[in-house]
Amino acid sequence: MSHDVWIAHMRERPRQPAGRVIVFPHSGAGPNALLPFVERLPGAYEVLGVTLPGRERRFGETAEVAPSELVAGLQQELSALDSCPTVFLGHSLGASIAVALALAEPALCSALLVSAQLPGGSQIERPAVWDEADLLRIVDLGGGTPGELLADPTWRDHVLQLLRTDLQLGAQLGRQNLEGVLRVPLTVLGGAEDRLVSADRLASWQAHSTSDVQVKILPGGHFYLLDPANADAVAAEISAALASAAAGSGDSRFAR
Repeated sequence: MSHDVWIAHMRERPRQPAGRVIVFPHSGAGPNALLPFVERLPGAYEVLGVTLPGRERRFGETAEVAPSELVAGLQQELSALDSCPTVFLGHSLGASIAVALALAEPALCSALLVSAQLPGGSQIERPAVWDEADLLRIVDLGGGTPGELLADPTWRDHVLQLLRTDLQLGAQLGRQNLEGVLRVPLTVLGGAEDRLVSADRLASWQAHSTSDVQVKILPGGHFYLLDPANADAVAAEISAALASAAAGSGDSRFAR
């Protein structure tokens, strides 16, 4: 297992990885939330997850983090890895983090998959302050948060504070990302019934990329990629992006 601060292996590392997948989770969550589709990825892939403070193995840390600290920390740790065709997949807030990193150092990323996010962030990331009612409405619109978790006052307060902190981070990253242009292959994924990020707006990524953007819409809401019915399709998109990236690098392990 990795002893880095920001990244860690999500499963046993292959002896000679055919490719690398870095997953960036959504607001309030750690990378283990994305296991439903990670488990469907081929065993030949090295899979690393990004963990922000205040969750999972970093539960005891203060959740607040500046965008510059976050991106610099990820740059340092990913730059230390062996060279390998690498795909970033970021969901919601995680997409904004992945985009910021790809803009800061394109060489770290062979291809990028953005899930359930817009170029400047979603509309819910705009306000400077969110009260409890606002946050609970966002949780309801997004779905995917167990009701029993919110019924426990201690856990509800923790979840809502994480969400508040992450929405602020998302707003900062969204403004920052709008100033850049992505120079890596880009695929955009979304849920057809997403009530937080409308699927019909996802094509707007084309204006922020030098490549032809592929937009794929799957059944479901904001957390469509956690639906077991979509897990194979999400894994297939990741594999296709990685295969294309590896072919472009001349890696014969992806030869068909």
